[in-house]
Amino acid sequence: MIDLAALKQIPIFSAMDDEELAGIRSIMDEETFIPGEIIISEEGSCDYFYVVLQGEAKVFVHDASGQEVLLDEIEPGEYFGDLPLLTGEPSSSHVQAKSEVVALALDRNEFLAFLREHPDAAIDVLTVLGRRLNRTDKRIRESVVRNVNDVLEEKLTTGQRIADAFAATMGSWRFIIVQSILLIAWVTLNVTHFIKNWDPYPFILLNLALSFQAAYAAPIIMMSQNRQSDKDRLTAEIDHDVNTRAESEIGLILRKLDGIDSHLERMSKDTVSTNGVGK
Repeated sequence: MIDLAALKQIPIFSAMDDEELAGIRSIMDEETFIPGEIIISEEGSCDYFYVVLQGEAKVFVHDASGQEVLLDEIEPGEYFGDLPLLTGEPSSSHVQAKSEVVALALDRNEFLAFLREHPDAAIDVLTVLGRRLNRTDKRIRESVVRNVNDVLEEKLTTGQRIADAFAATMGSWRFIIVQSILLIAWVTLNVTHFIKNWDPYPFILLNLALSFQAAYAAPIIMMSQNRQSDKDRLTAEIDHDVNTRAESEIGLILRKLDGIDSHLERMSKDTVSTNGVGK
């Protein structure tokens, strides 16, 4: 038998006092499910909230290809069906008994009647829901697909910023034009003897300067290219995440459309049957 302390560990009851918890416990009935039995069906009505006393259950959905996707495993002391209990909406997943499951079931109508009779308990539930909404809102904000450039910009070190600026400068027409002007001026001044030729032909000092430039430019540019590889990899990961989410949403839409088709088919059969009886 589940005690009030264990019942208080359940989030939607966590803010209630012992008297309110005792009232909740008094309207919960014990139910038993055989192995393999579907306790809650996806997109089906769910009028009960369950606390598992004995046995194990699994929570799963079917993807667009019909494959089973395991979401969670429920063990003794854990619960399921809390959202449908509060919203009255169909369940978003299946719950199936893996072994013989003994659970306490709380009827939604009895729970709502209890809240009407105990306003303080209703306020406690609203408080817990408000906290949950705040946490969910934060998670959603954090889970939004971010711009790759923004993600990498936050991780850039000073050295990486310098490497990027250096690579961008050396890979520009401005750098080519400026360096060409400097080289032409250097060679011209040393060949024409317009002023004292500090670096006569074969321009050893110029070659030394260009060698130093090449020696440092190559690794710095490679550093920037390595960062580009990291950026490409992160872009691929984000694309994969977006595609996975899209596939999941499409699968959900397809399942809902299948449900609508089935509902329309039943309505059509009922209409035909009604017309047949009328005739």
